[in-house]
Amino acid sequence: MTPGQLDRRLLTSKLTAAAVAVVLVALRVTYEFAVTPQNTPIWLAVILLLSPAVVMGGAFVAFGIAFRPLTQPLALRIRENAFVVPGSPVWLGRMAMGWALLGTLFLESDPSLPLGVRIGINTAAALIIAAAAIPLLRGPRIIVSPKGLTIRAGGRRQVTWDELVRVPAAPLPLTVRSPKLALSIRRPGHPDPGWLLIPLDLLAVEPVFLGTVVEHYVEHPANRPAIGTPEEYTRVTGQPTTP
Repeated sequence: MTPGQLDRRLLTSKLTAAAVAVVLVALRVTYEFAVTPQNTPIWLAVILLLSPAVVMGGAFVAFGIAFRPLTQPLALRIRENAFVVPGSPVWLGRMAMGWALLGTLFLESDPSLPLGVRIGINTAAALIIAAAAIPLLRGPRIIVSPKGLTIRAGGRRQVTWDELVRVPAAPLPLTVRSPKLALSIRRPGHPDPGWLLIPLDLLAVEPVFLGTVVEHYVEHPANRPAIGTPEEYTRVTGQPTTP
């Protein structure tokens, strides 16, 4: 998979997740504000009540199938002065859809409540729904730049290249069970380096592939200024940047 193909598939996943979220919100708004005991048949009310759960369940399964190739791709995104590991489209898409549906549970149409109260509640619900875009726009990622690594996965941390040393031959701790990027990092006041384990569960990258790229720049400082260029990407990964 090339960086261009990765970009296009990630964009497709985000647009799909956003479209499904809009459908879920529309179904819930229709049920909350358009269904009335006097004018809505029971069968239609039941369909509108259950359809969001059915749509989201189907979308969760479809996302897992359609975007499975993006779970651990052998590719990175190319950005100005950086290679970027994006968030997993499967998990982030599911998170955005679930978040949007959760926000609709706070919608309130009870006419017995004062108008101001209803407006306040529904405004808060709208803000929660809008926040569903956060996983798609500002999800977890790792940025590989000439200065080092910017890590937004399981927390936020910046690591300079000078802090990293070559990964020793000793095996990783046996407690590691989920995919992680293992970095050997200097420890002030200690003669031996320690481990920095970065969880990759919510990121779209193959762990060994990413580890190889990072290790290359730990061992070859002279190549770091070229990070973020298509030529450097091809040289360090051996892969083309275009189909």
